[in-house]
Amino acid sequence: MKHDKLNYEWCYISGRVNVLECQLLSMNFYERLLSSQNIGNLFANLNNTHLKKYFTHVKHLYEFEMLLDDYYYDRLYEIRTLAPDTGFCDLFLIKNDVINLKNILKASISDREPDRYLRGTIDKDKLNAVWQVGVKSFPEVLNEAVLYFKGEMKYLKKAWMPFIIDLIFDSAYLKYIEFVCRDNSADIIRRYLAIYRITRVIKIIMRVLTLKLAKGPFEKYFLTGLNANNAFRELVSGSTQLSEKMLCEMLVETHCYTSPAEYENIVKILSAELSKKISYRYDIMTDNYLMDIIRPAKYTPFGAEKVFGYLCGLTTEFFNLKLVIGGLIRGVENNLLRERLRKTYV
Repeated sequence: MKHDKLNYEWCYISGRVNVLECQLLSMNFYERLLSSQNIGNLFANLNNTHLKKYFTHVKHLYEFEMLLDDYYYDRLYEIRTLAPDTGFCDLFLIKNDVINLKNILKASISDREPDRYLRGTIDKDKLNAVWQVGVKSFPEVLNEAVLYFKGEMKYLKKAWMPFIIDLIFDSAYLKYIEFVCRDNSADIIRRYLAIYRITRVIKIIMRVLTLKLAKGPFEKYFLTGLNANNAFRELVSGSTQLSEKMLCEMLVETHCYTSPAEYENIVKILSAELSKKISYRYDIMTDNYLMDIIRPAKYTPFGAEKVFGYLCGLTTEFFNLKLVIGGLIRGVENNLLRERLRKTYV
């Protein structure tokens, strides 16, 4: 009965998502966009889509980043307002809160104003208040990260602080993802978040190894914040190479649901591209794999997974549009843009 009631509460927003899904852009559209011969053609192609509301004049192409931000967050906040539970929408916004927090803290230790503010779940004033009093609406794990950094500041050299801030808050963000994953009742969302988390952890580890950053602070401020860290520590120590066996161990040690078949699939995807240097292909392959996991949510009549799947598709569309429009305006070769496109939701 509880499950039926929950699904019933998602009926209206699921109907709205059905409409919005039809407006998402397919890979064929990006091919047409890439075939644009000039700015006028580019504008005409955009004007034949729902984006014409934002790009009403060819000159708006030179403001594409701001206008695409407006498009993406208009949709995201609309869904957030209508949803019976904002948690699924917040998954797409908390990352911005984390970036904002990191920027505020880095700016404060340098006695300057933050460089930018991204739209998240809390506004600038509340974010600034986190340092003094915390914010009730903020995930507890992020408030704890603020307190942890405050307690560690007196032991840190100023030059190390930006690096430590990144480690503490990246770890807190991934821990937040783990909490959401563990408490989620929708199998497809749990699977998606489990794989998302493991790919991000490995990416951060490989970046540290590639840049030859200090392993001591990395283990203390990043790995200790994650529950599943045995295989991660082994990898960072350099005592072993990243193998299919180790990848399977990392997946098993995560506390989210993933099936043995999914272990095999993601291990193949990761092993195909992982080396001591993670290239842009790692992001493409893992993003595409995640899209393959979530795409069946389209066929759910109503429920949280229906909404979450659409938001994943919307986020990918936001990335692809910025990539292609920005690349075409700046004269980047089409093939370079094409090979970096992510799979679409439709």
